[in-house]
Amino acid sequence: MPLPTVWAKVRHTLGRALRETGQALDRVGHRGETHAVNASKFGNENFYLGEPYKFNDHLSRHRTQFPLLTHGRPRVDPQVAFLAPCATLIGSVSVGPDASIWYGAVLRADRCNNGMTTSESADREREEAWKKIPQEERRQADLKRCTFGGGGVISIGARTNIQDGSVVTAVEDHATIGDGVTVGHLAQIHSATVGDNCLIGMGAVVMELVSIQPESFIAAGAVVPRGTTIPS
Repeated sequence: MPLPTVWAKVRHTLGRALRETGQALDRVGHRGETHAVNASKFGNENFYLGEPYKFNDHLSRHRTQFPLLTHGRPRVDPQVAFLAPCATLIGSVSVGPDASIWYGAVLRADRCNNGMTTSESADREREEAWKKIPQEERRQADLKRCTFGGGGVISIGARTNIQDGSVVTAVEDHATIGDGVTVGHLAQIHSATVGDNCLIGMGAVVMELVSIQPESFIAAGAVVPRGTTIPS
């Protein structure tokens, strides 16, 4: 095996230095942002909170939110309870107040062609209009622009928690999760509707076009077939 050239060693050293510098800046920025948010909750920027990072990681090297141009961008309510630094929100995803998205959760709405603007209010209006378009009409309109289409948006209600490793997708249609819902670890919800105050057990799989009525319970490890309606 030939020995690396001097130029290769220089590139390797420079690349490593740049990566370490970026990671250090990320840590500094994350801590500063966290302290500013916690202080502002007390209405006094000079107030020092005893545990300023109690509900936040000190280190984050993961990009949490992914805007996708024509596929929309995530919108997280300023009063969100917790958004884990290693959670992933892709495309047209909205998260309500006091909701929490935990470690390793993935919310993916990357086939929703409702577009993205520079205004959050315009994004919200566009998203609401997209929800009202029937699935087949969305699909036909999208097929004129790309090879796939008809995807929906993901809406997470207030006080809902999406626990570690869970996956929510809106590939075929909208995925709507109501208020006060608990989605257990490693659960999967695909283009389904979950009513208020439901419990989705750990490892459960909810397939496309399922409708779960309010105050329902899905057992851990259960599989809810496509198109099923679960009564309250």
